[in-house]
Amino acid sequence: MRRISLFLVLLISVLSLAACTEALPTAEEIVERMETAREGMNDAHATVAFDFTSPEQSGRIVVEGWMQKTGETDAAGKPVGRMRVEVLEASEAAMVGTIAVSDGATFWLYNPAENTAITGEAGQMKDAMQATPAGAATMLTDIIAQGLDAVNLEVLGTEQVAGNETWKVLVTPKSETTAQLQLDGIIEGTMWVDTELALPLKLAVDARDFGQGTMEVQSIETNSGLNAEIFAFTPPAGTTIIQAEELMAQMSQRAPTAATIEEARTSVSFVLREPTYIPAGMTLIEVRVVGTSTVILNYSGDTGSMSVVQSNEDVGRDREPPTGSVVEEVTVDGVPATLISGNNGQGSLLRWEVDGIRYVIAGTLSGDEAIAVGEGLE
Repeated sequence: MRRISLFLVLLISVLSLAACTEALPTAEEIVERMETAREGMNDAHATVAFDFTSPEQSGRIVVEGWMQKTGETDAAGKPVGRMRVEVLEASEAAMVGTIAVSDGATFWLYNPAENTAITGEAGQMKDAMQATPAGAATMLTDIIAQGLDAVNLEVLGTEQVAGNETWKVLVTPKSETTAQLQLDGIIEGTMWVDTELALPLKLAVDARDFGQGTMEVQSIETNSGLNAEIFAFTPPAGTTIIQAEELMAQMSQRAPTAATIEEARTSVSFVLREPTYIPAGMTLIEVRVVGTSTVILNYSGDTGSMSVVQSNEDVGRDREPPTGSVVEEVTVDGVPATLISGNNGQGSLLRWEVDGIRYVIAGTLSGDEAIAVGEGLE
């Protein structure tokens, strides 16, 4: 369910983007056209393909989605909308048939493979999704939604996308936005915007260590007069119903909390180890503790970033190598380990286990550096 929620929120964000954003050759015109398109669009029906590569896994998802304005506003004065997304194709077969629906008052997230459904108030949908790792695309589209004050836009020229003429626009968060959202400068996106419809037909996101993704609208129609019944959902008989509030409470208990090294030592039942070798230019910037089982040491600097994870739970083992990566069986202090390196040689993930404790080192460092960090743990 965690992976399904992750991928759906990425794709839902894209549908929202396709319904609400656009671009022109100057930043001022971009904002004006975005507002005009958003105000003039009452409904949309689209098919979107998403290809992604991350340290955890790679794959492809194709969804069909519908959105419609209700004509109402919430307590904050924002328009209330309905939406529905269905997974048509997916690299992970269990995701096919997954449905996310909101009628503006209640939302459902149904997984047929597990026969489970998460439900709650429509206002909780985004929060429930954010309780899972939402990924770079969600962060970028949220940033774009904040408007011109949050991003830098640069028109790179025109290109053909699926036979349509588009403007190619580079989107990057401004420095103050990066600091506010603690993005550490990791996100960069490119939009290809239809010059006639003034709607994005394609979005590419580069989140460096977190991965890359490309989302492309395969078909779209707007203001076709959708039937509100599309946004109704009744779970099949026998479905296990999970309340969003309960899920969010469980996730909050598992959310990492900031700590010092000494606090982290007393929070877990195993002996916490620190690296004696750290790649040049990197320093410890954060210590995160997850429950009583996992500690994450985050390092960053001008030369890159790195995370050292230690846990008595099964972490990192289910990460599938990204497409084009190199997988090697190596040793760390004589213990068998797996090293996954990016095809450009600039990123690595190293994992191994000693006495029931799992170790993962990942970041913008070479394989040799990752091994050196692992062998230097004390």
